[in-house]
Amino acid sequence: MPSGEQEGLVSGAPSSTLNVASKKSKINKFRGLICWGIFGAFLIFFIIMAAVYTDPKRYKEATVMDYLNGEDAVLYNGLGQSYFFPSTRKMNAQAYFQLGLLLMNVFWYDLAIQKFQQARTMDPNLAMAYWGEAMCYKRPLWQMENATAARAVLGMLDQSQALKNTTAREQRYVAAARTLFAANTSVQVRETQYTNQMKALWEGNPDDPDACALYGLSLLGQLQSLGGYATNSDDLLYLAEDTLKDCTYNFPRHVGSWHYLTHVYDVNDVNVASKGVGPAQALAQLAPRSNVAQHMASHFYVRFGNWTWVVQSNQNAVAASDSYCGAVDQGNACDADNRWHALEWQLYGQTQQCAAKDAYTTYMRMQKVAASMNYTGDYGQWLYRSYAHLQLQSMNSLGIIPLRNQTDNATSMLPPPLYDTGAIQDAPDIMDHFWPPHAEAHALLARVYSLTYQRNSSQLHTPGVNDTITKALKRMDDIVNAQNALFSNASAAAAATSLNTGMLTQLIIAQLQANAVYGASICAAKLPSCNNTYWIALMDKALMLYSNISSMTTLPSIEIAPTPEFYGNLLVDSNTTAAKELFRSCLSKLPGRMSCVLGLARASYRLNLMSDAMSWDKQLLSQCSVGDKTFPAVLEARSRLPSPSPPPSKKGLLRRVLRDEAIGQAA
Repeated sequence: MPSGEQEGLVSGAPSSTLNVASKKSKINKFRGLICWGIFGAFLIFFIIMAAVYTDPKRYKEATVMDYLNGEDAVLYNGLGQSYFFPSTRKMNAQAYFQLGLLLMNVFWYDLAIQKFQQARTMDPNLAMAYWGEAMCYKRPLWQMENATAARAVLGMLDQSQALKNTTAREQRYVAAARTLFAANTSVQVRETQYTNQMKALWEGNPDDPDACALYGLSLLGQLQSLGGYATNSDDLLYLAEDTLKDCTYNFPRHVGSWHYLTHVYDVNDVNVASKGVGPAQALAQLAPRSNVAQHMASHFYVRFGNWTWVVQSNQNAVAASDSYCGAVDQGNACDADNRWHALEWQLYGQTQQCAAKDAYTTYMRMQKVAASMNYTGDYGQWLYRSYAHLQLQSMNSLGIIPLRNQTDNATSMLPPPLYDTGAIQDAPDIMDHFWPPHAEAHALLARVYSLTYQRNSSQLHTPGVNDTITKALKRMDDIVNAQNALFSNASAAAAATSLNTGMLTQLIIAQLQANAVYGASICAAKLPSCNNTYWIALMDKALMLYSNISSMTTLPSIEIAPTPEFYGNLLVDSNTTAAKELFRSCLSKLPGRMSCVLGLARASYRLNLMSDAMSWDKQLLSQCSVGDKTFPAVLEARSRLPSPSPPPSKKGLLRRVLRDEAIGQAA
């Protein structure tokens, strides 16, 4: 028996069967190798993808943009450069943290909070996402904070495991935030200690642009603090300037540094303000997708009466918000603080260009926005201030402007109450105490003005007109009395300390001017009840109060009816010399203010100062060259200037050319 057969007998299988089995075994091994190869390939692929997803440093080709889509990607590319790489192994979380920080740099706080929350969802252990959200509840230059909400977020951080994964630098950021929002501590202590910690953080990390910028912002925050405690304001301002200039020099694409530096120069002193134009232009160029970045330049243009650029920069700002809000299909609440603030400024610039029709179009958009939000919150304030601007500056070319809708411009219509003196009497937020009464008082002033401007005795004596004016003046008295009570009420002392020092004075000035314009209109209409001494005394008091707060901001949201302009317009016919000085005073503070330019032209003409009158008329026509050709101020200025010589006829010109050539040839 062959040996092979013997082996087969021993094994219990014939040799032919063994050969087949051997072949199958080899095939199975080959299949196994293939399976293991495929498995290995997938394993390597997943390892690579995990490296991309969890650790960007191990896969250099991956970028933040790989994890942002749609408008998030557009925003990220349009807000400057991000330098902060937080401790996380998830690049999607890093991407949304960086986007949140870029948004925080341009004060787009509500959207920044959303992005920080998204980052936290993607990586619950990303400590800096908690920090970023908390910091958005402190809006230092807006005099606003929500310390309770910030402490809640920091409490969530404590309950997570996130702090175990942070660097020493990140822990110092978190510690500084805890100081800023510490409970049972005064605003002054919190803010000054926070500043000290941010200074130490920057000095220990000189390559960290965010530490540098936020330290500079903390200095500005002390100047604008809700506590109003800063006594060394010049020192703080100089230190903030030096710090932020260092930031912009070393990190020229860090938007926050440029943004905060513009606020250093956002002051009334034109020599200082002139230094803000360059940083504001750099900011706008670096962050084309930010409303605030586009708007900030107008803070400087308005101080120099450059109305073309005031309008353009705010149109750019509104367009930036519209672009984002339209892309994400959100309504009027989207980027509201920035968008409608810029729209108000746009309207103001248009009125200074005599572009009443464009301003009215802008106003009608504001009206629709406020109506869609039921005139609540800031929407009513934006609308009331815009109404006052347009009504007072339109010189009656638009008639009585409708406030809430097309039917409420009847002479019997009174602006509905905006300031609830009861519900928010004891609110600590400055927004509740300053802006609602300020906006409503000036809307009431504008309505009184519209009912008295250039009205004759029969129009002024109409019962409906008199009743509306009386009600408006009574409402203004109520607003001022409520504010007086707030200051005298010891229980509201904490709230009173948070108010702008000129707030009550502003309201009293509006009240005095409303009563004065009514009194002056009675005298202008030659009614028996005329009392020139009465209304002049009111305006003298208003002017004295205005002079005492002359250092206040020149921004349009505040300067709706500046007293020198208002008084000058009432005096220009009866005391032209005094009116001329008032208009000069107005322009020294508010260069290019249209009504004051017109007032100086009028006064100069009446005083027979023809050269001066022509100069002011030419300035008005120049700044109003893009405005309405039939605007009353434009027509008035043009009527005083000599008519330009007609161009020579073509035939006469040809004859002179031929004559000159003949003379030349004869010579």
